[in-house]
Amino acid sequence: MSILIAFIISLIFLIRTVLIITGLLKDPVLRTFEKYGDDENIFNPLNSLLLWTGLLIVSISPILANSLVTSMFSVALPGLLMIGGAYFLITNPQFVRQYPNIFFIYPRWYHELRSRTTRSERRRIAYKWLWLPNRLRLAYNGNDRAFSQWADLIIMATMDADDSPEAAHDVLVGHI
Repeated sequence: MSILIAFIISLIFLIRTVLIITGLLKDPVLRTFEKYGDDENIFNPLNSLLLWTGLLIVSISPILANSLVTSMFSVALPGLLMIGGAYFLITNPQFVRQYPNIFFIYPRWYHELRSRTTRSERRRIAYKWLWLPNRLRLAYNGNDRAFSQWADLIIMATMDADDSPEAAHDVLVGHI
């Protein structure tokens, strides 16, 4: 019974990770933008992909070992290596930041948004995302172009004098 529970949980989270990587689920990525602090968290889906795939393999290894008439360890070894790789990537974020072309490929909308926005703009987008109705979130999850346009509108709508000194000067001069 515990094998079935472990299999179902790892399968659900693996499907969730695949949805995030393909860009069909934006909530977990946008939640990383909400945090304040010195270092911004960079979303890396490879960690969770390795972890949940490894746990899925380990959870079904007793069943596969019985059907293949091999030892459970030999079937679970690839899963254990994947879990070890996920642990290495989680505990060594400097290694991940050294090779952005390898680790930061997906989701594409995230990297496009990250390349053209500032940290405060991404934080505003993340907080405005919380205000969207569920049906509109679902629509933006499935359409990256519409999400990008919505994010641009949020950036334009929330611009203030803190964003650029030129804008503050224009506002002050315009009112005199």
